[in-house]
Amino acid sequence: PDALPIFETVEAPWSPKKIKMQIPKLTRRVLETENQTAFTLHGKMPRYIMLNSNQTNKWGHERAYRIQIVSFAGDYLPEESRMEKSMGWARYKLAITNRKEEEPQSSCIYNQNDPWTPTVTFTDFIDDESVIDKDLVAWITAGFLHI
Repeated sequence: PDALPIFETVEAPWSPKKIKMQIPKLTRRVLETENQTAFTLHGKMPRYIMLNSNQTNKWGHERAYRIQIVSFAGDYLPEESRMEKSMGWARYKLAITNRKEEEPQSSCIYNQNDPWTPTVTFTDFIDDESVIDKDLVAWITAGFLHI
C-alpha cells in the first residue's frame, strides 16, 4: 500500500499577508532514460510526472508540464498475440522518449493491413537513451473500447 502523504507548511509567495498553507511534500526523483520513463499499462506509476526545464517563473518555481494519468482503456491484446506488435503503444499508459524525425507517430495506417509485420513498431522507440536535456515527446495512451 502507498504511504500516507506528508505535508509541509510554506508561505504563499503570491500573498502580501504572508499566509501560511499546507502543501504535499514531494520527493523528487530524476528519471534519466527512456526505459525509466516508460510506464506499462498495469505497472506502478508516480502520482505526479513533471517535465521541466532549468528556467523558473517569477515565484522561483521551475517551469514545467505536469502529466496526470487518471484512467486508461485497459488491455487491447495480450503481448503473446502476433498482432500485438502493431499496436505496441497499448502496452504503456505513458512513455517519454527523445523526439526523432523518423518517429513521428506511434502507429501507421498500414499496420492494419499487415499487423504481423507492422510498418511502425512503437516498442522500438523505447531504447534506453538518455532523456536528460533533450527535446522530448510524451506518448500518452488515451482511448476507449467499443463493446
